[in-house]
Amino acid sequence: MPTVAYLGPEKTNTYFAALKRFGRKATYVHASTVEEVFRLVERKKADFGVVAIENSLQGGITHTLDRFIDFDESPVKVYGEVDESIQHFLIFKKGIKPEKIRMVFSHYSALDQCREWIHANFPNASTLPTNSTASAIEELLKRDKSGFGRAAVGRIELARSSGLKAVPIPISQENRTRFLILSLKSAPKGDNSKTSLMFSLKDKPGALYDSLRPFKQYKINLSKIESRPTKRKAWEYVFFVDLEGHESDPQVKKALRALRRTTASLRVLGSYPAEGARGRG
Repeated sequence: MPTVAYLGPEKTNTYFAALKRFGRKATYVHASTVEEVFRLVERKKADFGVVAIENSLQGGITHTLDRFIDFDESPVKVYGEVDESIQHFLIFKKGIKPEKIRMVFSHYSALDQCREWIHANFPNASTLPTNSTASAIEELLKRDKSGFGRAAVGRIELARSSGLKAVPIPISQENRTRFLILSLKSAPKGDNSKTSLMFSLKDKPGALYDSLRPFKQYKINLSKIESRPTKRKAWEYVFFVDLEGHESDPQVKKALRALRRTTASLRVLGSYPAEGARGRG
């Protein structure tokens, strides 16, 4: 059975995404950061890695996107994806009155997704990011002499395993997170494939238009496009694109050849089976 690295410890959203994909017979290795998940796969200490890539409320997960940019020569490929519904809970010690809460811990992504609700219900509380939702529980359980209440945002499983109280956090829109499966090997081709890639533009007028034109020319549908700064030069960006189809498909191959001629750099991150239906773009 495979060894799978994930952002942990157990009972984080990434852990349950990994469990959904690989089942309970796999060997799981938790990492404290997204960077460590990549490194475990790169060093062959894990066969697969699982990292969050985007959230339906928050958008792209910057830590993951930036890892692809900062290590653009990495051999790690995108092997698959997992789409998970997310339900956050406010977790605190039993006996603590909610009005006394002054600190809320969680992974920065979970805090962002719940920020409006936290500010509306706990206007005097500070939010403090942690490496994961599970490590937020560790902060919550530390002895605190301030006299104020501490809380965390995470899955209800985290509360149950620690004997804590959990209150569901209502979100007005559907909250889903998409996770990528990382590997050093390529995924087998399926009937419904998706290809992820990243590219940078040439410094000339109309560069973005030129880079997108091949997709229209060869009738390739894009399900996602997002940009991130390179951090190497002001106002220089890398674009992340998901397209429908496999990189070996004739039309996709033509579009990628044309794209390579119009961009400063291009890297295909992987072609893999798509999970579920996603909106057309």
